[in-house]
Amino acid sequence: MNRLLLILSIVFGFTACQPDNPPPNGTFPLVDTVINNLSYGNDPAQKFNLGLPGTRNGQTPLVIVVHGGGWVTGDKGELQFLLNGLKQRGFAVANVNYRLTTNNPDNYKMQLDDLDSAIQHCFRKASYYTFSDQKVYLVGHSAGGHLSLAYSYTRNSNGKVKAVGSLAGPTDLYNLAYYNNVVYGTVLTTYLGVSLIPVTPASEQRYKSCSPQYQATASSPATIFFHGELDPIVNPDQSSFLFSRLGTLGADRRLVTYPFTFHDWWTDNTKVTNTLDELRTWYLSHP
Repeated sequence: MNRLLLILSIVFGFTACQPDNPPPNGTFPLVDTVINNLSYGNDPAQKFNLGLPGTRNGQTPLVIVVHGGGWVTGDKGELQFLLNGLKQRGFAVANVNYRLTTNNPDNYKMQLDDLDSAIQHCFRKASYYTFSDQKVYLVGHSAGGHLSLAYSYTRNSNGKVKAVGSLAGPTDLYNLAYYNNVVYGTVLTTYLGVSLIPVTPASEQRYKSCSPQYQATASSPATIFFHGELDPIVNPDQSSFLFSRLGTLGADRRLVTYPFTFHDWWTDNTKVTNTLDELRTWYLSHP
């Protein structure tokens, strides 16, 4: 028996290191594993880590995790706990890197395009890795929360995004830049390609058109927000105002706030467990 287990370990370990080299039956083994740095595009930044629960099947849902960093920095490794936690709760999870803010003429579109490319790549590989290609859930922190919401609200014509989560994500870039231009002015000017101040019809439209607060409709995917009540980076109003707007529109939504909590809560195991459990319940209640 020990010899058999050793042989299986070697075979499965070799396969996990070379996930694009299909075994004879054309599918990846049904083992609990994480495969790091898979490519979904030609740019070095276009990589993701894929978490696969051993109990998965063709109906196992996919979750896309999107890191923060003000659109200009950050890495998927910062949210590996979300990949691990959601994998343990039965989801296939793609923890995605994307091209960061550069001199690209439209960084906002570029980053949404990257999310779309990552999702489409995962769908194409769904039968190989064994999970569903019929639905997807998103969740992101900070700038990643903004991107997750914006993608779900504007790139969901096929209806496959069933629900989305935002962890302290900006939802109204116009509000951020207008009331705190000293902090957000340079970052958002580079990101969106135009300064809001002085406000012109064109700059106002640009900032609002890239904001989930103004993108939301009655048919927006079910949205869950998480926010620390003492967040000094992204004011909790960014979540609560969009939460209220979705309620006015009649869209399904939920808001979870954490007292005495700043922009993240990753070192607090109780809060992290609560976030993961809330996400699991929210996703499973929107199949």
